[in-house]
Order: sequence, then C-alpha cells, then structure tokens
Amino acid sequence: MPLQAETRRNLYEGDPRWPVKLTLRAAATFFAFLGMILFAVATSLANKNFINLSGGGDWTDGMTLAPITLSFLYNPIVISILLFVRRGRTIHPAWHVAMDLIIWGLCVPCIVFSVDGGLFWLWITAQYNDDGTVDCDPDYNPYDEFSRPCDPVLYTIGGTEIAGIVFLFLIFVLHLTLFVFACIDTKKWRSAANRAKSERNNIELQYHRSPEEYQAHQPPAYTPSAGGSGVMANSAVKYS
Repeated sequence: MPLQAETRRNLYEGDPRWPVKLTLRAAATFFAFLGMILFAVATSLANKNFINLSGGGDWTDGMTLAPITLSFLYNPIVISILLFVRRGRTIHPAWHVAMDLIIWGLCVPCIVFSVDGGLFWLWITAQYNDDGTVDCDPDYNPYDEFSRPCDPVLYTIGGTEIAGIVFLFLIFVLHLTLFVFACIDTKKWRSAANRAKSERNNIELQYHRSPEEYQAHQPPAYTPSAGGSGVMANSAVKYS
C-alpha cells in the first residue's frame, strides 16, 4: 500500500531514519510470529511426552512466549499508529525506550533458560547392532534410550527449540538496536524541547520589559559628536 505524500513528508521531517526503524520492527514482528509458533509447538510436545523435574511443565520454553508475544503485538501497533493514525507524525521516543527495553530485557533470561533447559542436550549418537538395528529397551541398553531411533520425538522437540531460540535471539538483537535508536532520539527530543523553551522564555522576557528596559537594550540610533555633529548609526550619514 503506497504512502500518502503528506505521510511520507511528515515521516522524513520527523525522522530521516524511519525506513530503517520500520523495517526492523516489521522483521521483529515476522520473527516473533515464527518464534511464537515454534515455542508453542515445543512446549506442547514436551508436556505431552516428558516430565520436567525442575518445575511444572516445560516452563523454560513457555516463558519465552512473554517477550515474543509482546514484540508480536507492540511492533504492528507502532507501525499502524505511525503510518495510518498519526500520518507520519513521530511518536515520543520515550515510549520506544520503555517498551524496547522491556522486550530485549525479557529476552535475556529467556534465552539463558531455554538454552540451559533445552531437550537437545539429551541428544546422543545411537549405537547400531551388526544387523543395523538399535536396541531401545532401557533395561537392556539404557545408553540408546534417548537416541534418534528410540525417541524420535525428542529430536523433533530439540530441533524446534533450537529454531525458536534462533528467532528469539534475532528479536533480542532487533529490539536492542531499536532501544539504542530510541535513546538517541530521546536525547535529541529533549535538546530540541530545551531550545524551544529557552527561545520562548527569551521572547516572553522581551515582551514583558518596560519601555525603559527595552530602550536600554537597543543600540543607539544617533550618537552626537564633540563638535555638535553626529552620525546616524544605521545610515552612516554626517550632519554638521
């Protein structure tokens, strides 16, 4: 959908880097969508087939849905408000500082716990018999209990977890980058606001001066000379 000329003009006037930022938010939305599906599938399969001894259910994968879902909801809202509601007029960057900080901040512990609690750590190389088969009886051959031929769903879950962690890491990088942009924009916003406030105060000070104070701060229009003649300061014409 092409942008209106007014919206495009407002975007460039408000922030020349808007194409980069909107591209990053669109990419984060796409990665969040994929990551949400992957971790939801991994959590569902893990809860059906395994018992997590360190907590209720597959919480290490389930907790990742918090920053992923937040990213999936927040970024489209920002894009829609900026392009279609405010028509290119910038949103105060403090909102992005707060939200991007929350998202990438939540990503850090989620990445750590999902990597540490991933079922892919249980992967082993199967030991095949001479006839090419694998004995999956844990009482007879406990080593191959978690091999791919004996427990293929473990490898499905592990592969799904790895893919989800990759997308979660990409979301972390994108929102950290957007957070840095938002911090820079907030500093510029505050500087511009301080300049505008200073200029407004100067105008108000000039406006509220008495005529004597105003005249005292003006350059002299006529300076008499010692011989009774003078020079007009603005025209440099001599009179005698």
